[in-house]
Formats: sequence, C-alpha cells, structure tokens
Amino acid sequence: MALNSPSLRRRLLLFVALPLSAVLVCGAALTYGLGLYYANRVYDRWLLDSARALGQLVNSDAGRNELSDQARILLQYDPFDRVVYAVRSTRYGLLAGDKSLPQPKAVAPQPDPIYTSFEVGDHTMRMVSVLIANQDDPRDTLVVSAAETVRKRHLLARELLTATVPIELALIVLAMGLVWLGVNYGLRVLDPLARELRLRHAGDLSPLRTSDVPMEVQPLVTTIDALLGRVERMLAQQQRFIADAAHQLRTPLAGLRLQAERALADPRPETVRDALMHVERLSAGTARAAGQLLALARAQAPDEALGAARNLDFAELVRDEVAARVPEALSQNADLGYSGPAHGVRVLGDAALLRELLGNLIDNALRYGRRDGVVTVSLQGSGDGEALLTISDDGPGVPEHLWPRLGERFFRVDGNASDRIGRAGSGLGLAIVREIAERHGATVDFGAGAEGRGLRVEVRFPAGD
Repeated sequence: MALNSPSLRRRLLLFVALPLSAVLVCGAALTYGLGLYYANRVYDRWLLDSARALGQLVNSDAGRNELSDQARILLQYDPFDRVVYAVRSTRYGLLAGDKSLPQPKAVAPQPDPIYTSFEVGDHTMRMVSVLIANQDDPRDTLVVSAAETVRKRHLLARELLTATVPIELALIVLAMGLVWLGVNYGLRVLDPLARELRLRHAGDLSPLRTSDVPMEVQPLVTTIDALLGRVERMLAQQQRFIADAAHQLRTPLAGLRLQAERALADPRPETVRDALMHVERLSAGTARAAGQLLALARAQAPDEALGAARNLDFAELVRDEVAARVPEALSQNADLGYSGPAHGVRVLGDAALLRELLGNLIDNALRYGRRDGVVTVSLQGSGDGEALLTISDDGPGVPEHLWPRLGERFFRVDGNASDRIGRAGSGLGLAIVREIAERHGATVDFGAGAEGRGLRVEVRFPAGD
C-alpha cells in the first residue's frame, strides 16, 4: 500500500490529535493562570503579615517612630526578590522606610488591607497597605506599606507549569496509543466482509451478509449490494442480448448459406438471379433485426434515470416522425395520417428513444396492416398533463386472446398478411415499444381498431414536470 494513499487510521488519529493538542495548550495556559493566581494569594498573605508585623513594631513603645537594624534586615531580606517598606503618618509624614513607595488614597483606619500594583522601571511591584490608629495620637493614622516585585510569583507559576505539562503530554500520548489500539481493533470487524468479497467467485452477485456488520458500515454494504444488483441486471441483459442475437441471426445466416450453395450448385443465370434475390431479402431482414436488437439493448440500459431526458414538445416530435414515414407508406399504397395538435403536448423523456418507439409502432402498423389500408397516428393531451398516443390500422388485426402476448420478444402472430406478402418482422418491434414505454413511466394497451378492424396500440405518458 502506498504511503500517500488515504488511511482511516491516520485520519482518525489526526482528528483526535488536533483537539488533544488544543487541550494541551489550553491546559498549559490554565495551569499557568491558576498557578499565578494562587501564588499571588500566598505572597499577598505574606506581604500582609509583614505589613502588620511592621505596624506592631512601629506602634510599640520599643520601636516608636523607628526600626532597629535587626528588624529592618529581617523585613528586607529576600534571596529572590526586592522587598521595600514604608511607614507614614498622616500628620507627620514618613516615619521609616522607602519614601518612593506610593501612598494609598485613605485617610481613616479601615479593617481591610489595600493592595496596589505599580511599575518601577522594568519591574512590576505588588504592595499592601494597612491603616492603623496611632496609639500616641488618636487624631493620627499610620499607613504601613510593604511591597515586593512579582518575580517569585511568576517563577512559582512556571515551576507548576513545568511540572504539569509533561504529565499532560504523557496522558495525551497514552490516549493516542489507546485510540490507535481501539481503531485497529474496531476495524477488524470489516475483515469478515473483506474475506467474503475476496473468496466469492465471479458469478456470485448475491447480496452480502449484514448480520455481523456494524451499523456505521451498513450504508457501505447497502451501496455494494445495490452495485452488485446493477451488475447482475447488466450481465443478465447482456446474456439476453447474446441469446436474442443468436436466435435472430441463426435463421437468416443459414438461409444465406443455403442460397449461396444453391447458386454454386446450379450456375444457370435464372437460378443465380433467384438466389441473389433471396440473399438480398435475407440481408435486409438481418440488417433490420440487428438494428432492432441494438435498439432493444439501448432501451434495456441499466440506468434507471433517463440520461438525455428533457421536457420536450411531443406533438411536434410525433408530427415530424409521421411526415418522415409518409414516403414509405406511399410505396405500399397505404394512407398514413396524423390527427392531433401541432404543438403544446409536453412529455418528459429521451427524444431519440421516443422516436424509436414511434418508428416501431408505425412500422408495425404498415407491416401487419393492409397494403392499401389506412394507418392513423393520433395524439391527445389531457388537462392534468398526461399524453395519449394512439396508432391504429385497418388490417387483419390480432385475436383478443393474443393481446397479452404482444410485446414479448420474437412473438409473431401466425398467418397474418405480412407472412403472405413476404414482409415478416423480427418480433422485436413491440418489445422495444414496451421497454421504452417503461423507461418513461408510460403504459401500453392493445385493442381493436376503428369499427372492430385492425389493431390499436395506446401509449399513455404521465404528466411531464
């Protein structure tokens, strides 16, 4: 199998890998955000404790208005960060610490600490301020502030991210492996179906067994069954075509050989001429039979939908086809006429197949009617869009008990006029008519002609969209 060929496994893994990668990125961002949030809470609490401790030192008797060197070192000592503090009095100004720290906007003691973030150069500082009353001066308020950079907070968040991302990545790799194993195991259910198709012989076109096929694969199996059914019908039609051709061509070919042997055995001019006349008649019949076999094969094409179907003017088509057959009718002294509108009757169909249908009906009427008879082609359109095509002649007709058999391949009525005048057909004309009518959703009915004479053929077409 080529590496660049489509793979269901690779496609499923790709569909799973992309969302999992997005989950990994989102998880990393969420981990960093949560780590930074809790780091801020922890270090904010530490700053608050430092500020309160500083306030107690400043407000005590031992450390009023100043801090010892030991306390100052302990407050400012941090191996990873810069910590600064400031103690201000609302009445006396800065009492201790760094005067560069901003003073919060507060003038009265309040129980809640005030947190502030600000920029100093390239560093972001986090400061907490506590407002306490001055024990020596009730009118005074001490503002105790402690601040540090946020470097430790981000460092802790990155440490949490570094610790969790490999775990999440390992879980994703494990999930991908489980998906791979699951896909491999799940695809094994297709092995019996593939084995059944592989072991079938060429002539077995029966439907596949679907009892053990998963429901997700049922549409594929249904499509394969439909394809097998179409192939089976096509093969059956090919076999029928071969059988029809052999049946139809066997007799004229035997006649041709017989006439050739006759001419060779008796070289007299009158014998050779008679043999050639028979050869000419047999050749014409053979050519006509071959044409009708091809027309029947086209009418029985496996496509259920008409490839060249369109909404056409059936009245114009029928009128033109009748006009084209008038010279042939005149050569037989037959009166071929058309009765119906010149335009306006619409039918959804294949124009070539409809001409073949009409041509076979006219030929059947001329062939089996009287030589000096009358053949009438009529067309009527109904209010609901249906079209009724009728072809009738005044020949000897067909007995009523044989009407159901009209349209069978190679069926001919014995003892009719065409046999007497040497124009016997192939028995395929009405079969072609039935096949084309079925392709167009039309029905074919047979009956007696006008005044009970001859044969009447009615083809009723459904309304065209």
